[in-house]
Amino acid sequence: MEKFILIVRADLEKLRKIREEERYTDWPDMLDWVKSLIASGNRLEGGPLSISGRWVSNNEILSDGPFIESKEGVLGYDIILAENLEHAVAIAQTCPMVIQGVAIRDVRPLL
Repeated sequence: MEKFILIVRADLEKLRKIREEERYTDWPDMLDWVKSLIASGNRLEGGPLSISGRWVSNNEILSDGPFIESKEGVLGYDIILAENLEHAVAIAQTCPMVIQGVAIRDVRPLL
């Protein structure tokens, strides 16, 4: 089994219009999906991320979030085990947020 990160990406313009504590109310319930990944032995860890933060370079803070110059943002992640990239993609496609079209999953192998 290989490790992969499933990065949750969504439209920041839509998210900026609602308070952060309300951002999940219209989204599908993820708990059953997460529980199924844990039960199958595929999920190692993961969680949501705040849309606020900072972009930092070697000598300055480039942006103090939320990132107004970016349309799309990273909202969370899951670290999973999968046989290969195709298997990881198949797992990502079962995510309720992907199925309902409220977010996309960026699937990347962890080295």
